[in-house]
This record gives sequence, structure tokens and C-alpha cells, in this order.
Amino acid sequence: MKSKLLQWLQWSAVRGKLAGRLMCIYFLLIVLPLGMFSFYAYMRVRDMIQEQTFLAAQNAFDDTCMSLEHLLGRSDGVIDILATDPLIYTMASNDPRDYTYIRRLEDSDQLAATFAHLRMLADVDLIRLYVNNDYPYSNANTGIVRTEEVEKIEWYQTASADSRRLWCAPSDFEDASGSPDTPCFSSLQMIYDPRNIREPLALLRVDIDAARVEELVNGTSVTENGLILLLREDDILFSSNAALPIPHVDTLVKQVEGLATDTWETIRAEGTEYYVRCKRIGPSDWYITSILPHRDVFRLSRELSAEMLVIVVCVALTAYLLACLISRSTLKRMKQLTATMQAVENGNVAVRLVPSGNDEITRMMEGFNQMMDRVDTLMEESVEQGLQIKNLELKALQAQINPHFLYNSLDLINCTAIDRNVPEISRMVNALGKFYRLSLSKGREVISLAEELRHAQLYVEIQNLRFENRILATWDTDASADRCQIIKIVLQPIIENAILHGIFEKPSKSGHLNVRVRRYDDGIRITVEDDGVGMDQKTLAESFSRITPPGHATVSGGYGIRNIAERLTLAYGSPYGLSCESSPGKGTTVTVHIPAILPEEEQEES
Repeated sequence: MKSKLLQWLQWSAVRGKLAGRLMCIYFLLIVLPLGMFSFYAYMRVRDMIQEQTFLAAQNAFDDTCMSLEHLLGRSDGVIDILATDPLIYTMASNDPRDYTYIRRLEDSDQLAATFAHLRMLADVDLIRLYVNNDYPYSNANTGIVRTEEVEKIEWYQTASADSRRLWCAPSDFEDASGSPDTPCFSSLQMIYDPRNIREPLALLRVDIDAARVEELVNGTSVTENGLILLLREDDILFSSNAALPIPHVDTLVKQVEGLATDTWETIRAEGTEYYVRCKRIGPSDWYITSILPHRDVFRLSRELSAEMLVIVVCVALTAYLLACLISRSTLKRMKQLTATMQAVENGNVAVRLVPSGNDEITRMMEGFNQMMDRVDTLMEESVEQGLQIKNLELKALQAQINPHFLYNSLDLINCTAIDRNVPEISRMVNALGKFYRLSLSKGREVISLAEELRHAQLYVEIQNLRFENRILATWDTDASADRCQIIKIVLQPIIENAILHGIFEKPSKSGHLNVRVRRYDDGIRITVEDDGVGMDQKTLAESFSRITPPGHATVSGGYGIRNIAERLTLAYGSPYGLSCESSPGKGTTVTVHIPAILPEEEQEES
């Protein structure tokens, strides 16, 4: 139970780390780029929507200003035409008693026809002439009205006191006697006596139905709560929305009073921001104002941001679910791999995985199985090597005994040879003893080059004692290389190979051997040259190749040469090693190339 709990805790720790990394990768590769892209897209779209909203509002505002100014300007055009009509001055200045009844009717009909023609031509709703004369034909049907009916009304008094053109709004005619029942916008112009320009004769009035202005202005705002106002100073003459959905309109109107600009300005009322643009119209102090609430301008961007947020959340959740499903499959196989490794750690080396899928984890499982197979093989080899080591230890123990026994035996033989007066035997025994002492070198694997050369010289001396000085050896050495280090027993096998398979193969069974040592910048070169029978290229390749080619038998002496070559390569690496040149009947030259390595104590001193 405790073991299962421990395994579960280990798996939970591994799973937690991997799950955390997967979530980090998910966040960095999916959620973070998606969020950054969504934020960038939102900012770009918001700016575009704001720009398009202002552009649409500007176009609608300009169209409204142009249309309204054109509509109200028609009344000014009619007054300009009538102000130059002689009939107006005739009817306003002459005494009706000077005219016959027929003449008065003709003038009345002519003026009515002129009014009707101008109403149709200029598309105005009503034209009236207010006169002081007591014409019997003055009535609403003819468009001629007696001044006494309106002279006490404020709008008439304002028009009489000002010689300029005057515009009036429907609010100016409220509770006014003689005013039409239908609200209207009017253009007023006082007509003065040409003979006395300070004496007013009549008043021309041209009306446009307010419903037409309302139809023109309403619906031109591009936002839901946008508002277009027709203002005169701080007085609202007309609103595009009679309900006035924007609160604090009066406060806004006071802030935009007299404001005329070609750009959208930002104003604030009661903590709420608005965009405002104004334009003056006509020859009066009227101007049109467009008011857009800040929230309306950004309403589309807010809705778009909400939609994008929902989409991002949905995509993130979907990606999260997919990541969880994929990670669960991945972690399941990781759990199998972890449990198997735990079993191996507990000593069950026979356990194996069943790979599934086609990804890196599958290759890890396959690699684990291959590794365990290799471990089994190595364990078997280790058992075999253990047995071999035991045998080698036994042989090593015997080797420790054999040299001492050999030295004691050689000393006994030497003493006997001296006692019996046989100097040849004494020389051979001394040479053989020194040879084996140098071969053993007190267990050292690396000796000086001088010791290696002395070992080779003793071998040649022993061979000459055996074979009656048939080998003439020449030793050309470099004193600067004597202290340099070399792995032992390198030259003796080469010289042995040169004597046995080179010189002794000659019919005379004798020959010359030249050993030369030189130290260069790139290392030390030791050349062993003989005048033996030489070798052809096939024998040379077989003897000096590191690995015997398949199908070829190992030639005599070839194992020792290849062993030296491998030892040199392992000890010093490239480009050091062994090389050979030979041809049949001309002898063989073997070159040993080693680095110039001094003893450690000499390296420290230098």
C-alpha cells in the first residue's frame, strides 16, 4: 500500500510539472497571441468605426445644413423678387380712393397670381403682404393683410424696428393673432417708401411649413441618440427629436453658444462627454448644431469588442479542451514510461513497454526497450568479464611470482657461468635479466625514450648472442629526445619483426639494421630500417592494417604490429601512429611518430 502511494505521488509530481508546462505552452502559443491579435484588431476597428462614424456624421451634418439653408433661402429669394416689384409699391403707397373698384380688383388679382406663381416656382407655402391702406380686398385669400391686425405683435414690431432681413421660427408666432394655424418658418422684410426711406410702407412675409423642416432634419443623425438642433443664440428653435433624449440639453446649448468650427469638439455636461459641431446658416444669427453622445460613437466598437471577447473566450476554451485531451493522451504514455522506469529501478529489468502512436514519446518507448535489451546484453557480458577478471587476477598473481623466480634463476646461472669460467653464458644471462627488467619497468606503462631504446638494444644483443652476430645494428639517436616519454614495448616488436621476417628470410641470414631518432616541431620520429627481403603491397596491407580484412589470414608478426599501431592511436590520437614503406628485395622502413612529451616534473619546472 505504501509503495503504491509513493508511486502515485511520484506520478502526480511528474504529471503536475508536465501539465504546468503544457499549460504554459498553451498560453504562450495560443492564448497570448490570440489575445494580442484581438486587442490589436479591436484598437484598429475602434479607430476605423470612430473615423467612419465621424465621417458619416459630418456628411449628414453638411447635407442637413445645405438642405436647410437652401430651403429657408427660398423665402429670401421670393422676398428679393417681390421687393423690386412696382405693384407692391403701388398697392402699399397709393390711396385706394384714387383707384376705381375695377382697378383694385385687377391689381389684387395680379398680385395674387404673382404670389401663386412664386409659391409654385420657389416651393414656398405662403406669401403675404402687410399694408397700411384700407383696401376692401385685403384678406387672407389674396395674401394682402392689413397692418393693424398684427402691428401689436412682437414679431411685427421687431421687423418694423430693423431694416434688415429677419428670420422667424414657429415659436415667434405662438399666441399671435393673425398668424396661421400651421407652424412655420418665415422670412420678413420691411418695404420702405422710395420717397422717404425712413417711412415703412408694407411688410413682406414668406412662410415655409415647419413640417417640411422637421422632415428634412429628422433622421439625419447617424447615431441612435444623436441630435441636430437649430439654434438662435441659446434658444432652441427646432430639434431633430422633440423628445430630446439627451439630458442636460440646456447646459450643452450654453456651452456651444456661438461655437462655429470645422472640427468636432468635445464638451462635458454633468460628467457625460459629447462631440459637438456647429455651423452658422443664412444672414441671421441662426446656426445648426450636431450633438453626438460619446457612448453612441463607441457603441459599435463596444459591441464589437464584446463579440470579439466572446469569440476569444470560446476559442481559448476550445483550445484548452483540445490541449487537455492531447495532454491526457501524452501524459498517459508518459505515466507508462515512468512506471516502467520505476519498475526497472526496483530491480525488474525484464519489464518492457508496448509503444503506441507515432511521435517522440513512441520513439522514447522504443529507445527504452532497446536500452533495456542492451542492458541485458551488457549484464551478460559483465558476468563473462567478471569471470575473465578473476582469471586475469590469478594470472597477475602468478606474474608477480614468475619475475622474481626468473631473476633468482638467472642470477644462479650467472654465478655458475662465472664460477665455471664461461663468459658467453654470463653475458647472455646479464642481457636477458636487463631485458626483462626493462620489460616490466616496475609496472609502469610509460617510460623514457632512452629506456625504450635500451630495451631494443638488449633485444638485438641477445639475438646476436644467439645467432653469432649476424645483425649489424646502427643506433643514431637524438640526445634532446631521451627524456621524452613513450608507451613501453613499441620498438622491440618492430625490430623483432624486421629481424625474423626481414633479415633472417634472406639466404645469407644476416643483414643491417638502422635505428634513427629525430626530434622535430611536430613531435619525434623513430625510424627502423632493415635490408631484409621486404614485402609486397598485399602483405604490407595485411601486416599494418588495424583490423584484419575478412577472408585473410593473419600473417606472422602482423598481430604485434597492429597491436602497436592501435596502442599508439589510443595513446596519442591523430596524426600520430605507425607508417611503413617496403618493396620486395629492398627492405622495409617503419616510422613511429609520437609527440614530444616530457615528464611531469620537468613540465612543472619549465
